[in-house]
Amino acid sequence: MHNSVSTMTPMPSISEHVVKFKETKNPLYLLKAIYLILRRGRTHELLYGIYCKWIHRPSIVVADHSNTQQNKSIKSILDDFHDNILFYKREFLSKAQLQEIYGDRYAIDKLPTNFGGTRAESIIEVGNCLVMGEYDMTPKCSKIAILSKNDCQINDYYEDKSGIRHIHAIHIYSDNSILVATGDRLKVLDLWSYKTTSSGVQIAFKKRLKRFLAGYTAISNIGGDFYFGTDFSARPNYIEMMNGKKFFFPEPAYTQFVMNFHTYEDRYLLSLNSNLADFGDEAIKTLSIFDTKTQQFVYCEKVELPE
Repeated sequence: MHNSVSTMTPMPSISEHVVKFKETKNPLYLLKAIYLILRRGRTHELLYGIYCKWIHRPSIVVADHSNTQQNKSIKSILDDFHDNILFYKREFLSKAQLQEIYGDRYAIDKLPTNFGGTRAESIIEVGNCLVMGEYDMTPKCSKIAILSKNDCQINDYYEDKSGIRHIHAIHIYSDNSILVATGDRLKVLDLWSYKTTSSGVQIAFKKRLKRFLAGYTAISNIGGDFYFGTDFSARPNYIEMMNGKKFFFPEPAYTQFVMNFHTYEDRYLLSLNSNLADFGDEAIKTLSIFDTKTQQFVYCEKVELPE
């Protein structure tokens, strides 16, 4: 999908072959893209992207400049974003970075040597433990780690599930359950239960909530409603609610996948979107602000992020 925490060089993606075909007009790249689509079982995903492109146009940014309170909120959000830009841009964390951030509270040093890393959207704290989903571009990085102060347990439920390559996002759903979104070919949203014991936290798969096109890369809860961000490279992306209602991003975020979500005042949802880092000339980042009260985008502009 996008840049990995691994030092390994990932194989070219379907979208990268399509871009190279557009740039060079060399039919070999188009054939490679078609081959990968068929081999990876992504035909339905591609067709869905084409459908969205035809049916769902980019949303319009609706900013009421006469609304003093809204203007103040947007300014405060942008000020906070620029003041904490390194926090907002955080997407992937290696084991070394995890050790630096959480090492004084959890046994990061006891993660398996083959644990690839994690997305910032796949880290939650429940009870007295840290729960994180594995993400890397190597063939199988879909473990869930449960870390206490002195121990690390690994749940490998997804390791033998065909089509699931890594964990995209984990989020608390209720007092005793969590949401887990997966990728790569099999993009599903699952509900897991958890319970806190004297020795730590125990988690268990409960049921599948969404079986298709649900490999969300960001999840947020605002006012009791859950919002999910999609991860389609160079295809229409949107914010989706649990009931299936979709809000397609405005331009230029429309065809950029969601890196992460942030909430503000339990009303505004910030989405940082990007194209692939090795997709064309450079990675372009876009910040969108979605007002969950009016269910409209009130801001969407490109942003410069420090390396």
